[in-house]
Amino acid sequence: MYLRKIDKVDLSGVLSKENGGGIHPYHEILFISDGVVALQWMGQTYLSAAPALFLLPPNTPHILVKQSEVCRFGYIELDMQGSTEFPNLVHARSWNGKQSNKDPQLSAFVPIYQTASRMWDSYDPQSPYQSIAEDLMLLDIRRLLLLITCFLKAHGLPAISPPSEAFRDIEDANQRIQKIMRYMESNYQNTMTVSLLASQAYLDVSYFIRSFHKIAGRTPLQYLHDLRLNAAACFLSTTQMPVQAISDAVGFQSIHYFSRLFKQRYDVSPSLWRKQNT
Repeated sequence: MYLRKIDKVDLSGVLSKENGGGIHPYHEILFISDGVVALQWMGQTYLSAAPALFLLPPNTPHILVKQSEVCRFGYIELDMQGSTEFPNLVHARSWNGKQSNKDPQLSAFVPIYQTASRMWDSYDPQSPYQSIAEDLMLLDIRRLLLLITCFLKAHGLPAISPPSEAFRDIEDANQRIQKIMRYMESNYQNTMTVSLLASQAYLDVSYFIRSFHKIAGRTPLQYLHDLRLNAAACFLSTTQMPVQAISDAVGFQSIHYFSRLFKQRYDVSPSLWRKQNT
């Protein structure tokens, strides 16, 4: 398990309602510490008051909409690197569904929310223990996931696979490329070009493409197409949105281009893929 990013966000006083989301090829933990939010995920809207904790498996598009004047949350992005400690899609859907109309004082919820709250309260980029801060946070994350696993098992869901041996491959990565990747994941539905992304990274276009490919294993355009096609597949299998609407929602300017790329990847048209995977 590798900690890709952790951050806290305070949206109190922000006028705009729609405040975040996207699609990421990584697992994400989202903790609402104050206020009320509506999370749009997997064709459902979860209206939840703090404390609330959501589990977002990779490649599942989501939008967080602020519903109260005071709104604070934290998020963690994880590269699980083969570990099965994070609940799968079925379990995540069940857990997320329990975040609406819940009693946060219910004894089964209390240790989970307390653990999550302490995690973000202890997060301090200026900590004197910065050299081991990530290791300490990973221990807390494993504890949180284990508590959720026990909760789901107690509520009749099939057991989640036991944790595999964790391993880490720490490499120094170009921070500007990583920042661009996160930007693409949060804004995949918007128009963007490689030259624009390269300029935002303050890099020459050809060097940007080579550096991006070294980190992501794909060119920037391939990475963007993967994000959009992953989002489209999720919409096709979990909603009744028309194919044209899905094409528009994930950022393709032409339904014909979308259909061609989709068929290249899945060997069938979007409509036929929906029939086979709904």
